[in-house]
Amino acid sequence: MSKYKGYIGSYTRRKSTGIRSFSFNQDNFTTDDFLKVENPTYLALSRDKNYLYSSMSRGNLSGVLSLNLKTLTKKELLFDNEATPCYVSRYDNTLLASNYHQGNFDIYSLKSGMLKERIISINHKGSGPNIDRQESSHVHFSEKSPLTDDIFVTDLGSDKVYVYDANFKRKTEINFNAGSGPRHIAFHSEKKFLYVFTELSNEVYKVDYSIDDYIITDSIYTLDKEKSSKSDGAAIRISNDNRFLYVSNRGNNSISILDISDANSMSLVDIISTEGDHPRDFNITPDGKYLLAANMNTDNLVLFGVDKESGKLKLIKSDIYSPEPVSIVFL
Repeated sequence: MSKYKGYIGSYTRRKSTGIRSFSFNQDNFTTDDFLKVENPTYLALSRDKNYLYSSMSRGNLSGVLSLNLKTLTKKELLFDNEATPCYVSRYDNTLLASNYHQGNFDIYSLKSGMLKERIISINHKGSGPNIDRQESSHVHFSEKSPLTDDIFVTDLGSDKVYVYDANFKRKTEINFNAGSGPRHIAFHSEKKFLYVFTELSNEVYKVDYSIDDYIITDSIYTLDKEKSSKSDGAAIRISNDNRFLYVSNRGNNSISILDISDANSMSLVDIISTEGDHPRDFNITPDGKYLLAANMNTDNLVLFGVDKESGKLKLIKSDIYSPEPVSIVFL
């Protein structure tokens, strides 16, 4: 019987004390407090799964932490008068961090998997037409392509995705529709395609970077235009076989399934309720059999089974308690 394990990042505004661990099989699901830390709002794992990384804060200080999961040795790098990063990802011997509130793309060096120092902080400038959400740059995601040396950085505030090289020098920028608000990216693991999910317009854009250029080739609205109310795009994940995309919609409180198997277009397969409020994140088990969603406002995780042929989701369990969940990673 397969057993799945992982960690949950959270806000610590109400009931959560920090990072939680979870494990489940087809019969049982358990969660436990794992590491007491303030506002570990986004998590990332090293490729060998031996190190866990997180954003964090402590009082007026904010930054990132690294944790050796075998020895539980912890290293924090905190800074005064800075906001807490909203996204972290590992790239070789560096940790990439995105600072939404300050518009910064930060790079930290690692030694033997653990944080060493912050080596670069790149401040972005720009704004967009949404005066409430795009008054300045808002860097929301930074991650290296699995197939090239390109590092992609989304800026919700200026409707751009910036492209950096392996030395963190800016190569170019990709412009998206005004007011769309690029948030997160999912990468095709075999072809040089990426999928950008926008927060403000709830759209997925497909970008082809197979030649020496970055071309938007398709876009799709992730909700039913006839039935949808105000909603903000949140997380995006791609299936192991690169046939389906999944995105979470806050406000509509749902997960949309998109068929991306056609190289020329995307299509909407289904929209399913997350059985709670504000699905900030979700993730898919490494074998692709289950999807676990996190509803931040209702303090619950929701487990779905994944039909690998159709991409559709089947509700298994919706009342898994976990306070203020906002990020999920699987071991």
